[in-house]
Amino acid sequence: MYNSKSFEVLEYELLDPAIRGSRQELEQLLHPDFIEIGASGRVYDRLEIVEALLVDADDYPPRTIADFQLRKLSENLVQVFYRIIENDTRRTSIWKLGSGQWSMIYHQGTRKEA
Repeated sequence: MYNSKSFEVLEYELLDPAIRGSRQELEQLLHPDFIEIGASGRVYDRLEIVEALLVDADDYPPRTIADFQLRKLSENLVQVFYRIIENDTRRTSIWKLGSGQWSMIYHQGTRKEA
């Protein structure tokens, strides 16, 4: 039903400026109950993240995912872990299956200590 590569593709979609610049695409990829804890520790809801991604889409630099891992939490929940090479942040997301489609319900980015 799913594999690690399919979730890596979904994560890359959210890093793609074309997707980040499309409200429709973002609303399909981000679950209505989505929340994010940013590297600063601040909590963001779906609307805040959608608006922020739309504003920054054109200037978003290319990102490379490394060390991608997947952990199945249940039949309808998957957690992924990875690192963004360019800014050396650790990331985790939880994806939820609903109506035959996966959407991200949680995301957190953490800066690595210098």
